[in-house]
Amino acid sequence: MLFEFMTKNDLFCPWNHMQLQILGDGSSFLDYGLSEADPEVRAIIDKEKDRQFKSLELIASENFTSRAVMEAVGSCLTNKYSEGLPGKRYYGGNEYIDELETLCQQRALATFHVDGNKWGVNVQALSSSPANFAVFTAGLDLPHGGHLSHGFVTPKKRVSATSIYFECLIDYDMLEKITTLFRPKLIIVGASAYPRDIDYPCMRKVCFVLMHFLEL
Repeated sequence: MLFEFMTKNDLFCPWNHMQLQILGDGSSFLDYGLSEADPEVRAIIDKEKDRQFKSLELIASENFTSRAVMEAVGSCLTNKYSEGLPGKRYYGGNEYIDELETLCQQRALATFHVDGNKWGVNVQALSSSPANFAVFTAGLDLPHGGHLSHGFVTPKKRVSATSIYFECLIDYDMLEKITTLFRPKLIIVGASAYPRDIDYPCMRKVCFVLMHFLEL
């Protein structure tokens, strides 16, 4: 992040100021490791690392990240703007970013045994939340339950899912009746905070009979 401060006579940019602080041995601030550049931040990171090492983490999405992944996400790739898609970027100098993203796409297609001539794949989402956002906004209009955090409000209509707390078990018989009545094209099943097992075979049966898609 770049901070700029206005003085009475000039514009002061700390980043440019740091770049000009060349040391006697010819090195600069950019050559510092984190321990040298900001020991306070380094100390906090070390404490968090120690906490993770001494804890048993039961949240799947907070599992330990491999050294290889940390090397990749902490590499010089973080310096580059790459808005857009391979071959269709808004900035120049993305030939290697394109090469990397294309490789990821090929691997994703191979993992799911999907024909690249029939299917496309987007590998840009960093986690499930932006991935869900992309699916909902691409596949559903807001009045039909599309994202905007699963809600939609107009002066005449209000659709809300995330703000309602359901204090009951899933009524699978009612689910089948509602599905038969409204015949949705897609049923999304899953929860992070639902403590009971979901009857996925029952869900699948309902969708199979009515020829719907089921996303788990």
